[in-house]
Amino acid sequence: MRNYSGLAFLKLSGTGNDFILFDNREAGLSEHDVAFFRRICRRRTSVGADGVLLLEAHPEYDFRLRYFNADGSETACGNGARCGAFAAVKLGLTRSPVSFVFGKSLYEAQVDGKLVRLKMPGVKDLRERVGLQLDGAFSELGFVNTGVPHFVVATEEIDSVDVVRLGRRLRGHEVFGPEGTNVDFVKLLAADEIQIRTYERGVEGETLSCGTGCVAAAYLVRQAGRGKFPMRLQTRGGVLRVDEEHGRLFLEGEVAEIYAGKLL
Repeated sequence: MRNYSGLAFLKLSGTGNDFILFDNREAGLSEHDVAFFRRICRRRTSVGADGVLLLEAHPEYDFRLRYFNADGSETACGNGARCGAFAAVKLGLTRSPVSFVFGKSLYEAQVDGKLVRLKMPGVKDLRERVGLQLDGAFSELGFVNTGVPHFVVATEEIDSVDVVRLGRRLRGHEVFGPEGTNVDFVKLLAADEIQIRTYERGVEGETLSCGTGCVAAAYLVRQAGRGKFPMRLQTRGGVLRVDEEHGRLFLEGEVAEIYAGKLL
């Protein structure tokens, strides 16, 4: 069994979506370490986070990024991508603007101090109506993949909705296949402003912020003719901004370095 003692890390937050980032050019972590990732993400008994980011060298681009949810599953992550870009500049791996490989997609980002503007990969798998039966307080805005899948539901009861209970039920519905989906609950405050709460698969609970969820919600609201870009999204962890340029979506917001540490 590997000894992880002495590994250095950064604890980062993208509007409350928090991550443990390892400079994997030397750490040598991989999918074979998912049990370790699950342990270190546990709150109150370890560092605690929504997931683990691995920053790696790449032969063609500035770096490669990998992300593992708190349950050990590997996926993409919008706020994780912003935090990875921030860390790459901070650690001196590259300078802004940056281009990097994340999963099967190429990302680009501008890093200006704490502010990170991320160019998202193209959306796919758009379904403007899924056809699920929802009670009268909710109406579906549709489904789209913005790097990971999202089902978006509109409600006026955004502050009182039981995100964990309802999100868990919708997340695993058979219509979304065996991998399920993330679920976003949104309230339209204005044509250019949304309040949003997200149930994230892999974390299996509500997170304070979800970058791909913000992009999905803004995109589907605009598709429904109920909003316009640029759009401001109020998450429980802070404010994110979604915009569109030349047919591509951008996610922008601040990244906070919480602390740097070493494992005992």
